[in-house]
Amino acid sequence: MSIEEKVGQMFMPDFRQWNGKNVCEINEEIVQVIQQHHIGGVILFRENLVDTEQTVRLVDQLQRAAGSIPLLLSTDQEGGVVNRLQSGTVMPGNMALGATGSTESCHRVGQAIGAELHALGININFAPVVDVNVNPDNPVIGVRSFGSDPQLVSDLGVSYIQGLHDAGVAATAKHFPGHGDTAVDSHLGLPSVPYDRSRLDEVELKPFQTAINAGVDLIMTAHVTFPAIDSSMLISRLDNTPIYVPATLSAPVLTGLIRNTLGFEGVVVTDSLQMKAITDHFGPEDTVIRAVQAGTDIILMPSDLNRAYQAMLAAVKNGDIPETTIDKSVTRILALKLKLGVVEINNGKLQPGMGSRNTCWCGTD
Repeated sequence: MSIEEKVGQMFMPDFRQWNGKNVCEINEEIVQVIQQHHIGGVILFRENLVDTEQTVRLVDQLQRAAGSIPLLLSTDQEGGVVNRLQSGTVMPGNMALGATGSTESCHRVGQAIGAELHALGININFAPVVDVNVNPDNPVIGVRSFGSDPQLVSDLGVSYIQGLHDAGVAATAKHFPGHGDTAVDSHLGLPSVPYDRSRLDEVELKPFQTAINAGVDLIMTAHVTFPAIDSSMLISRLDNTPIYVPATLSAPVLTGLIRNTLGFEGVVVTDSLQMKAITDHFGPEDTVIRAVQAGTDIILMPSDLNRAYQAMLAAVKNGDIPETTIDKSVTRILALKLKLGVVEINNGKLQPGMGSRNTCWCGTD
């Protein structure tokens, strides 16, 4: 693979709207964006997923546009208040599952959600949320969490993950290292968790370690600062004041904690880089370079895809990002595609696998 192709594999943009209209089918401009940037994945939203037949057609169009290395196609089908499939089954949310305390029910919900996604050709679910909701003023996690007990969150999170795996869909533990004890929504501002490391190990990190031990495929990072883990500071472009580095851009968090301490070998994906916790303080070029240097594998929803792609490509070519760093990330991404059957190896070459084709009854050829 060329450097351009390898860099492109690390990008997962959204195409919710194009020229002010919801994207329910792709046009030639979107095809060109995917091909020119060698995109490795796309995240789908409610605007994209109107009904079953339309979703299958859209998935097929996206995979055909990708060419020889098909896409990772993701969505946030958590259940409860976060559902992207307009024609999907609305499953109980995490807090309802937490109230039952039933790992069996949680497994069945994960498996049912996974079965619907798999039938549509969507191969990654950005779920489950394993944040421990210990702050009643939390404006963004709330009922999306299994609860305030780290052991309960750990047990139900693993059951949900296993359910998705049984359906052939990749699972994501989010939002690392924990968004459950914040009073600020990272869509709107930059939250901070002020506790010491022993408290973080006891509460926030426990469900993630359990998920890693259970073989979770991806970990999604949080745009939250954790001074006990990383006390370094950067200058915000918003008002030129120093701010703590958010976890998404922090090497001590992504490499030191996720990789070296917790032993995670899967794919690290950022939360959306269009959230104000990031865009208020960092430009699209600076954000993507810092995220990759910190240890990110997949860059989710950059605020300006072309500027971010070109900046990352230049950083690799001038040595600011070692090509070995890119190679490690792309290896993890391709390993996940192989696991999901999105690609297969034939005579030493990558080619589309059966998992890149729709299995729904209303699918195309």
